Amino acid sequence: MPHSDPTDTLRTHPETMPAMPRRLAPAAADPRTATAARLRPTARTAIALGAGLLLGLPACTTVKVDVPAVGVATPDHFDASPGTASTELSRWWQDIPDPTLQGLITQALAANADIRVALARVRESRAVVTQAESALYPSLQAFGYTARTQTDSLHGPAIPQVTLPALPAPLPAIQVPDLSPLTHPNVPISSYSGQGFAAAWEVDIFGARRSDAEAARQAALAQDERVHGAQLMVTGDVASNYIEARSLEHRIDLLQRSLSSARRLQRYAQGRFDAGQATRLDIDRARAQVEALEGAQAPLHSLLQARLRRLAVLTGQPPEARITLPAPTADAPADASAIPTQLPAVLPSDVLSRRPDVRGSARVVQALAARVGSAKADLFPRFYVGFLANEGRIEIGNLAANGNFLSWGAGLRLPIFEGGRIRARIAASNAQLDAAVAQHEQTMLTALEDVENAYSARRALDQRTERLTTAWRTSADGAQHAQRLFSEGQGLLQSAIEAELAALQREDELIQAQTARALVTVALYKSVGGGWSDKAALAATAQPQRQPREQPQQQPRPQP
Repeated sequence: MPHSDPTDTLRTHPETMPAMPRRLAPAAADPRTATAARLRPTARTAIALGAGLLLGLPACTTVKVDVPAVGVATPDHFDASPGTASTELSRWWQDIPDPTLQGLITQALAANADIRVALARVRESRAVVTQAESALYPSLQAFGYTARTQTDSLHGPAIPQVTLPALPAPLPAIQVPDLSPLTHPNVPISSYSGQGFAAAWEVDIFGARRSDAEAARQAALAQDERVHGAQLMVTGDVASNYIEARSLEHRIDLLQRSLSSARRLQRYAQGRFDAGQATRLDIDRARAQVEALEGAQAPLHSLLQARLRRLAVLTGQPPEARITLPAPTADAPADASAIPTQLPAVLPSDVLSRRPDVRGSARVVQALAARVGSAKADLFPRFYVGFLANEGRIEIGNLAANGNFLSWGAGLRLPIFEGGRIRARIAASNAQLDAAVAQHEQTMLTALEDVENAYSARRALDQRTERLTTAWRTSADGAQHAQRLFSEGQGLLQSAIEAELAALQREDELIQAQTARALVTVALYKSVGGGWSDKAALAATAQPQRQPREQPQQQPRPQP
């Protein structure tokens, strides 16, 4: 779908504006009684006449920009979407009953470095907009000068030129009159001083400056979307790392329980071997199981510390901050089971309107379309208006004079031969616009693909979690039955311990499946564009940094 820009089409008819004559006020007749001359009423008359000529320019010429149409058809629904829940996507984590997670995300939105960098880029882009819009208005400059010199001749120095950026050429300099016929054996000391102001304006008849300003505005809006994207990524990263950290804590606890049971089995096998009731194979098998479980401890602890360090960095703290997570409670279980089972119900059109990357690429298309308009406007004339007023005093020996100088006029600059430069710039701008449209289409397709994949993965993990839950319950029931048989003297302790280890293994697999399911759910919220809001960006601007908050010490996890 094309993104039209009302400033891409500007209409006017160029007309040549005649330049107004310059006038130099006469010097005072008597230098001893001369006083500073003032601008005559003709200056006001000239300004009014120039303004009337500008307002009289008709407007009918058009600079047209053809924006390629976006060739992506938005589907009516997602094929794999089982979503039924109504969720506030901008703050989806508020539906998770975990105050620790909510606090970490709030802290990250206020202190994360990526978000603060994006906010700084927004301030920069808005300043660029102001710079671009300043070209639409006249520029006014005031100046003053004074000097005292003694030279070898009586050719007086010239008052410096006044150059205005909007004029095709600098306004003429003011030259001190040539007094060489008045030769004198002593070269007098000369001095001069003065002040004045200058004004210049490029009349944007064909919209080149307006197109530049519009391109800057659209680029600034694209930077806004980078802030939204940073918020989305930070909230998702905090949630993912927190979920993994909680899962690792749970798995470490299960590992300790499994290791305790495995060591108990090893002691039982050694006792039976000493009694001549077991073989060396039984001892080696029990020992190998203990060593395998012990070898799994260090990697899990390392992964847990890595996740905690990542949480510290995401929340604007150094990795050595050593974040500790509070113990879970009945109201806040702090594990993957806290992730809502119901998924958000969204439409493809909602996703495309919320995804920061899609919104940002659309802004880039509009910015490049405005640049094409600016490039095309170079084919047409540019009109300028300038005004210079100067008042000063010159003293050469005993001679003195006061005077004022007034210069104003209008002009135009018309490209006749540029060696193909303007046409090449237009062609390059059109190619950039085509590439931006293609990139926008790719971003839209990727966004829709991400949502479909997340819905599909969540559905598959729901089924896996359900099967593993049944398997864990069956294993837990079998362990209890084996323990009861041993207590009643109808079974061996080895069978009871092995059944307990098998149940713990099924529980570990279930925790990993629940964690993967929770991570896919977070990815789903990210893929639909959840996790950002303009209010969060304002809060981050008001509070760019926060001190690391105190975290309660971790308590032992209750046994399931």
